[in-house]
Amino acid sequence: MSRQIHIILLGTLLLLASCSTRSGWFRIEGHFLHMNQGVLLVYSTDGTVNGIDTIKISGGRFSYEIPCTKPSTLMLVFPNFSEQPVFAESGKSVDIKADASHLKTMEITGTKDNELMTDFRMQTEQMAPPDVVHHAELFIGDHLNSPVCEYLLRRYFIMSAKPDFAKANALLDKVIGAQKENGRLLQLKNDIKHMQNTGTGMALPEFSAEGINGQTASSSDLKGRVAVIMTCSTWAYESMNQLRQLKRKRRDTGNAFSVVSLCLDGSADQIRSSTQRDSIPWPIICDEQMFESPLVSKLGLYRVPGNILINKQGHIVDRDLDTQALLSKIEELVK
Repeated sequence: MSRQIHIILLGTLLLLASCSTRSGWFRIEGHFLHMNQGVLLVYSTDGTVNGIDTIKISGGRFSYEIPCTKPSTLMLVFPNFSEQPVFAESGKSVDIKADASHLKTMEITGTKDNELMTDFRMQTEQMAPPDVVHHAELFIGDHLNSPVCEYLLRRYFIMSAKPDFAKANALLDKVIGAQKENGRLLQLKNDIKHMQNTGTGMALPEFSAEGINGQTASSSDLKGRVAVIMTCSTWAYESMNQLRQLKRKRRDTGNAFSVVSLCLDGSADQIRSSTQRDSIPWPIICDEQMFESPLVSKLGLYRVPGNILINKQGHIVDRDLDTQALLSKIEELVK
């Protein structure tokens, strides 16, 4: 009997060790099928990760540990440029198992919140987009105390192609009531306000900033011209493609419109190096504060890529268009 108790206790200790790490740190262990070698990028919107970090995959496995003193949401960026959240906690460890060819079925175990997010992924894997949004609303209502709510709110009601600010505010009020100590939720409330203030038909807010190569950019420079303000990042392929497509369209229209790019990289050197060969002629602003940038907040641009399209009268005519729709809309305005 004593031997059986010893084995049970040893198994329990091993289980606890697999789900925890030293206090003040958070660890991720991962195993991928169909990805023997590669690199993942990781960032956070709350400063837990300083800029952009990298995770190397070798033999289909990886391990990543980071200082973590408070709950945080990390975003993993995969080689196909899709993103998945990981909810970090001090002294905790999680295990990721995924098929690189089907990331929607990725499983993260080890903490309650990551297992909740895994449940949501599994439940919505086969759903049509409108059904996923409806399920997200129900899921938030059932788990008001979880940080998963904040992610789902951003993903499906605020950062979507067609944001529903009324629904977002109603859901957010419920979550704030359950998480009174979570200051990020109040910031999210403020983010929604900024996005509403820069919606279609609104005047472009006044701003002035210096670009990475010494150019200045300001709202006054854009007056009387069709203009685009767009966000980009070296870790977001579509945003870099949008930047290069805008350069081509601008050339083809005889520089008939202006562009300002806001880079959300954690280091200006990253975007400077990435665009060196492209010779981008307009200002690229990178204050290295990523999503915490005051200018990003003022303009309500929280997507990558995100954009604001402005007519000659200085009013916003559309925002957050995909690349092809943006180019088509520009062509209409400059004619």
